[in-house]
Amino acid sequence: MSLPTADEVFAKATEGSPFSSGTEGYAWMANNCHRCVHDKPARNDDYENACPIILVAYVGKTPAEWLRKDEFRLGDQYTCLYFRDEDDGGPGEPTPIPDPPGQEGLFPRDGFKRPARMFADTKPQEVSAHV
Repeated sequence: MSLPTADEVFAKATEGSPFSSGTEGYAWMANNCHRCVHDKPARNDDYENACPIILVAYVGKTPAEWLRKDEFRLGDQYTCLYFRDEDDGGPGEPTPIPDPPGQEGLFPRDGFKRPARMFADTKPQEVSAHV
């Protein structure tokens, strides 16, 4: 999955800063951008190839690629759809872990060449007890 351009991110972003203070912004970037492969060029002073999503946030708009969480702690307000940790492995797109030799998989993996992120409602649900 390739990154959108800065113009594409800017066009979809909503008005208003994504963070209420510099402390919130720095905490979030330390937990996300400072570990992400897409912003590594900026950490090496190559700002021409820096992540376009964070660049849009710097100009005071909230990128649509950042999904806001209802409940969060400092530095964990959003989930970036393009986040990929530097420690995730080699170059290119991530690939599924191969089946061990001699073991058959439960499902064929042909249709799962590109990983997808799944998001679910993580709010606790009320459970009625029948006694």
